[in-house]
Amino acid sequence: MKFLGTGAGEGIPNPFCNCKICENARKVKGREIRTRSSFMLSRDIIIDIGADFFTQSFLHDVSFVELKHVLFTHMHDDHINYTAIWERFASRSGNDKPINIYFVGEAYKFMTDFYLISPVTEGRELYFSSGNIKMIRLEFDEEYEIGKFKITPVRASHSTVFEKNGSNFLIKENGRKLYYALDSGYFIKSAFDMLKGIQLDILICECTFPTTEETVDVSSGHMDIKMCLKNLDELYRINAITEKTQIYLSHISPMGMTHKELSEYVAGIDRKYKIQVAFDGLEIGYEN
Repeated sequence: MKFLGTGAGEGIPNPFCNCKICENARKVKGREIRTRSSFMLSRDIIIDIGADFFTQSFLHDVSFVELKHVLFTHMHDDHINYTAIWERFASRSGNDKPINIYFVGEAYKFMTDFYLISPVTEGRELYFSSGNIKMIRLEFDEEYEIGKFKITPVRASHSTVFEKNGSNFLIKENGRKLYYALDSGYFIKSAFDMLKGIQLDILICECTFPTTEETVDVSSGHMDIKMCLKNLDELYRINAITEKTQIYLSHISPMGMTHKELSEYVAGIDRKYKIQVAFDGLEIGYEN
């Protein structure tokens, strides 16, 4: 499993910004650079193909030729890039079968209404043809077999103009359990209920606003450090995470702390669970 991108919507550095975080990233580079969030679950499954997929593929030595399934969390532009569908259509070899792309609930309805229903159908781009992609609708709280995984979409406290709730994903494989929760906001009750007692092996969660000092709009469906810790404390209380759970922060914006500072901050947090800060290109696996 690999983090192809760990940034929020603007990435780090934001090309239009000269704040201390962005200027530090330009100078230091390495782990301080964050492209928009994307996660490769396996060679044939990816969660979100976002704004920086082209760059991520060669920076991290990843080919998308073997991809069979793409799960989209929601419809914001940093998580879905329609150019990827065209890129696949334009390839000269390696893609003889359509790729499955998954949208949850209202997101699927937007895609089908916009691309597949008249009058759009008459002028639809060829790269949306059935020979290139197959769009599949998923529903919240239902489990699906996708590749070698069992995957359940879970409602997030994050919305777009196209959908009331973005999706997080509970992912199971051979008794292992991973929860992917970017653009989640503080978890809603149904998410806590589903995760109660599950003892996750891996939790990938957002810390969009890595600050304890600045005033941020957490009603946007994102979390700052304080809310992130409150969320983790509740997950620990209900036995959704344990001392053994591998916890990674991702979807991080240029605010408050650099990667180095945030890593040092979470290392010093007095909790029974341990937190790591993900970075672009980080490969992970189950430790136990």
